[in-house]
Amino acid sequence: MSIKRKSKRLRHITFNLIDLACLIVSFFIAYYVKFNTLNIFVRIEWPILLSIICIINVMTSIIERTYIGILKRRYYQQFQKELSLVLTQVAVISILLFSLKVGAIFSRQMVFTTYIIYFIFSQVIKYLRKKFLTGEFAFKKEKRRVTVKVKEPLEYDGVDNRSEIHKLASAFVKRTVDIIGAIVGCIILVPLMGIVFISNKISEDDDGPLFFTQERIGQNGKLFTMIKFRSMVVDADEKLKRFLEENEDIKKEYKIYRKIKDDPRVTHVGKFLRKTSLDEFPQFINVLKGEMSLVGPRPYLEREAKDMGKYFNVIIKHKPGITGLWQISGRSNLEFQERLELDIEYHKTQSTRRDFVILLKTFLHIVKKEGAI
Repeated sequence: MSIKRKSKRLRHITFNLIDLACLIVSFFIAYYVKFNTLNIFVRIEWPILLSIICIINVMTSIIERTYIGILKRRYYQQFQKELSLVLTQVAVISILLFSLKVGAIFSRQMVFTTYIIYFIFSQVIKYLRKKFLTGEFAFKKEKRRVTVKVKEPLEYDGVDNRSEIHKLASAFVKRTVDIIGAIVGCIILVPLMGIVFISNKISEDDDGPLFFTQERIGQNGKLFTMIKFRSMVVDADEKLKRFLEENEDIKKEYKIYRKIKDDPRVTHVGKFLRKTSLDEFPQFINVLKGEMSLVGPRPYLEREAKDMGKYFNVIIKHKPGITGLWQISGRSNLEFQERLELDIEYHKTQSTRRDFVILLKTFLHIVKKEGAI
């Protein structure tokens, strides 16, 4: 065996070891939360359970070849593969405890807490390990920018007369709220991914990816990869082109709204996700990474930059938001021009208090399922 091949195998083994270490640490954390002690040897059942969980972890990761080719995969692809691994482990341990009739002895809450902590914790550690090996740390990577030349600039550019201290304080509060909200959102996202994954398999028999990723225009025109739950068929963009070519009326509708009502590309599960806005939950990852904010302008597509015209240079002063004025003012029922004007309105009136009001109204709109398609 060549030295290069040995090196690759060692890299894969390190990911297995990291995974196992994260699982053990998560077990101890969950045990401490449940019993307020780290001594798992009080009862012999707990060390045995930890041993079984570790053995299942190693066996399933080897069988599913989870970390073979990890350095070549995109993050969301590896994320989906590891989610499948965790769901398999939870299923195996549940069946095993039920079959041995010892499920009542152990705390199901503690077992599930272990796997939730392990999944989140291990994702962060393995992400950093992968970036270290490839030398592509996210904060060092130069991102492509989008620019638009405007002949007639917008009359009002929102001159900010606040002091520097006031600006810094507002930015600090906004980012703090973003981080707290993103952490809560990501915790909810973990079980939600399992539900969506299983729903796709049952109702759609769908082997497509769990997530849909797309480049969007971020702050200062930097492009970033926005993450959503996939709500359409796999080849949605190609089908859209054909659909617009074959339907002139739909083409006019798309030009006005940039969306299609009763879009035939949307899956059955996707319709529910869109109606409840659950498809946007993975964007909490973008917020945590600092690419988006909880509240801000709409995240526009690169191809929409020219259509934004004189509004472009004002809108990109802010991070795009999961929600915003456009979300509480009609969402998909709004024309493209109306969305632009609402984003300018947000630019003029943005404040911490206004952001909280928008968040509250967004929640109420989601409950009422207003304006979603």
